[in-house]
Order: sequence, then structure tokens, then C-alpha cells
Amino acid sequence: MDGAKKGTEIKNFTQGNLTSHLIRFAIPVLLSHFMMIMLNTVDMIVVGQRLGEVGTSSVSIGGSVAMFLNAFIGGFASAVQVIIAMMIGAGGHRRISKFISTVCGFIFVIAIASVFIMLPFADLMLDLLNTPGEAYEGAYEYALICIFGIVPIYFYHIISAIFRGLGDSKHPFIFIAIACGLNIALDVLFVLGLDMGVGGAAIATVIAQLVSVVLSFTVLARKRDAFGLTIKFKDFCIWDRQELSKFIKLAIPMAINNSAIQIAGMVINSMTNDFGVTVSAFAGIRANIATTVDLVLGALSAAGAMVIGQNIAAQKLKRVNGTLIRVGAVSLSVSALLIVLFLACPVSIFSIFTKEESVLELVYPYLPILIFSLVNAGIRPVTRALIDGSGNKRINLIVALLDALVARIGLAIIFGALLKWGYMGYWFGTTLAELVPILIGVVFYFVSVQKKLIKGNIKEEL
Repeated sequence: MDGAKKGTEIKNFTQGNLTSHLIRFAIPVLLSHFMMIMLNTVDMIVVGQRLGEVGTSSVSIGGSVAMFLNAFIGGFASAVQVIIAMMIGAGGHRRISKFISTVCGFIFVIAIASVFIMLPFADLMLDLLNTPGEAYEGAYEYALICIFGIVPIYFYHIISAIFRGLGDSKHPFIFIAIACGLNIALDVLFVLGLDMGVGGAAIATVIAQLVSVVLSFTVLARKRDAFGLTIKFKDFCIWDRQELSKFIKLAIPMAINNSAIQIAGMVINSMTNDFGVTVSAFAGIRANIATTVDLVLGALSAAGAMVIGQNIAAQKLKRVNGTLIRVGAVSLSVSALLIVLFLACPVSIFSIFTKEESVLELVYPYLPILIFSLVNAGIRPVTRALIDGSGNKRINLIVALLDALVARIGLAIIFGALLKWGYMGYWFGTTLAELVPILIGVVFYFVSVQKKLIKGNIKEEL
């Protein structure tokens, strides 16, 4: 059923030109991801320029806590988007309102609980990360403020996922663009103007995201008729058990997947932090660049998953295949362009984050690993779009366990510790592990998609 026929603004991707659908949906998502990158990157740049490598290390390590929170709720958000997309593809528009109100009420409880759970462990997390003594105070301050800002962090992701699930990727971009502009202004004011240091950067980010959440709730409320939503305040308190159960079954594997990858990254950062503040600062920049690439190409994954989710629910396999081909063509082209840029001027790119010569000296030894990672990044959106769009909870759990908890940490230890390659070995092992979800996605496609048209998963998940 076409949402437009019901007088709504819900987008239907089971009909029409696939390329047009992907481009129109992906561009705002790409811009949103870019703005999301800027929230953390601006903190690192401003603090790094003011406080040097110690400041960069503080934001990098303290920001690991924020990145873990973003990764965790990102899994929940992906589940929201996929389930709404599959409801639309299967013609289940009437269930969307109850699903949204149930999820929002549940996420609010999870957010509050997360604050109280995370607070006592802030010190422990920094200790486990082997935070250098010089950067400890700043990292603790940054992490603590981010923990207190969990509620706006969580709800930004969930409300954006709701808009995208309904086919609207433009409004989430507008919200985060406003937040990014505000964050830059507040960073300059708090860090450079008021000399509030690392804590000032964290406060700026939390305030910016809070403003973004307020705006997103306001717009969603005003557009509820356009989206065909009938939600009352009591619906946020009285949850639908069937919708909650369906959400949890998919959201938990996705959250485990995202969180496990982030935990693996934190474990590896802990290992590299033993090599001192210079390596720690470079690791933060390396992680920021990797996150940037992932979020840029993740826009294609998100767009592909959205289109695939609707078409799987509508049992239109040819459109699923067509979507995968288009996602691959664009992602590989972007990956090739990034490889050329990093080969042409690697030091110039890294120097955006720091002017410390000791940190920049690590760029060329790391460059082969970076290029390998960029090749993987060009392939990954295809399999990620398929796995996320399928709504298959089992395959998400398999990816989480094998990719993050086994391959990333295991290979990092093999190359870094056992083969004594040092911090470069840890980074190479992590990059090699990126092939695992790609291989799982390829197997999943041929075993499940081509042979079964995912019919069983549709019945199970919906």
C-alpha cells in the first residue's frame, strides 16, 4: 500500500526509480552524518589547538565513552528504522503510531537507567583504557558530562530513526545541522573564550544535542497528521507488549553488534595507550578518521537498508538486488576517491587535528593499514545494508559475536602482542577483522536472500 494514497507524507520505496530513491534519501543522511562527525571533531580540533596533544588525548579517550553510548543507542535506532520500513512495505501503517509511542516510552526509561548505571563506572572505564596520567583529568571530565547528557543523545538517534523510517531523511539533517552550528559557537565560547578546557567542549556538545532533540520532537508533533500518526501522551506510558517484544528482539542484537565493535575499539585503545600520550593522541585521530569514513559510507548503508527493508516486506527481490548493486557502485567510487586523497596528502589531512610533529611522524607507517581499511569500507555498505534491511536478528547477533568480540580483539592481540608488531599490529588486526562481516553478508545473501526470498524472516519479524 502506498502511504501517499492515505494522504500522508510517508515515502513508499517499493515503487518508482531505485536510483532516485537512494540518492534523495542518502544525501540528507550523508549530510547528517557529516554534521554528527563535526560534533566530536570540532571538540578535538578546538581542544587540540588550545591544549596540544594532552587535550587531544583527553577528548579522544573521554569521547570513547560518548562513542560507546552512541553505538549502543545506534543499534536501537537502526531497529526502529527497519521495523517502520517493513511495516510500510507490508502495508501495516496503522501499527506505526503504537510502535513509535511504545519505543519512545521504553527508550526514556533506558536512558535514565543508563545514567545511573554508567556513572559509577566512569573511573573504571578510564582505568581499563590505560588513560595516560597527563590526560586523565580531562578525559574523566569529558566522559562524566557525556554520561549526564545520555537522554538527549539517545533521543536524537531515536527521533531521527523515526523520521527516516517514515522516509523523511531531510528533517534529521536540519536538526543536526542546527546542533552542529551551535556546537561550534559554544566550543569557541567555552574553550577559547572562557578557557573551560575539555569540560567546556563536552558541555557544548550536550547542549547542542539537547536543542536538536527539542526541535525534532516539536516538528514530529506538528507533522503527526501528515505522517498519519495518532499518538497521545498516555501512549508513551502504556506500552504495547507485542510491539515492544518485536522491537527488543531486533534491537538487542543490533545494539550488541554496535556496542561490541565499540568495546573492541576501547580494548584496543587501552592496549595502544600503554605506548604513551603521543600514540594515544594519534589513535584518537585515527579513530576519528575511521568513524568519519564509516559515517559517510554509512549513509549509503542507511539508505540501502531503508529501501531493502520495504522491498523485502513487499517480497520484491529484484528491487533488493538492484538496491545492492547501486549501493556498491557508489560506495566503491567514494572509497577510491578517499584512497587517492590520502595517498596524495596524508600528513596534511592528519594535521587538521594536530600540529604536534611527534604525532604526525606516525602517519606514513600507518598509511598502508589505512588504505586497506578504505578498501574494506568500500565493500562494507553493501553487506551492511542487506543485513540491517533484512531485519534478521540472528544474523546481526552472529556478526556481533564474530566480528567484534572474536575477530577484532583476537586478531589485534595476535599481530600486536604475539607477533610483537606493537601498536601498528593492533591497528592492522582490527582492519583485517573488517573482512568478517563482509564475508558473513555474502554468505547470507546466497543462502537466504536468493534461495528463500527472506519469506521466513518476513513472517517471523512482522
